[in-house]
Amino acid sequence: MWRGRAGRRGRSPSGTKRRADLEGPIQRAVVDRLRFELPGAIVHHSPNEVPLDGEDVRAAIAKAKRNGMVPGFPDVVVVLACRPVTLFFEVKAEGGRETKAQRKLREAATSAGHLWAVVRSQTEAVACLDAWGIDRRGVTRT
Repeated sequence: MWRGRAGRRGRSPSGTKRRADLEGPIQRAVVDRLRFELPGAIVHHSPNEVPLDGEDVRAAIAKAKRNGMVPGFPDVVVVLACRPVTLFFEVKAEGGRETKAQRKLREAATSAGHLWAVVRSQTEAVACLDAWGIDRRGVTRT
């Protein structure tokens, strides 16, 4: 269990209850699997959340936005070496839904010809590769 700087189990540094990280383990599994399946691709996690509370989080989000953070940017981005398309994966825990900002960015990305999926497991991510015609060596199936 997470221990804050003060050593309080399950509490953030400000003393509020900390939410369980339900997406983190799924996201790590998705990234690992995509790196295995697409060894020539760039597989990148884009952190768009700040693990802070109160005033700290407001300041960190403001700084991230000044530095170019895009609200709604997906969790995992895959750039294929052999195909001019970007794959976007939004990882959600069971019951999770896209935010309004994520839906807006998905519409922009897909209308530009990129591929986007909401996945809840590494198996779903691999199924997307198959549905999109991406073989496990990172090339388009003919």
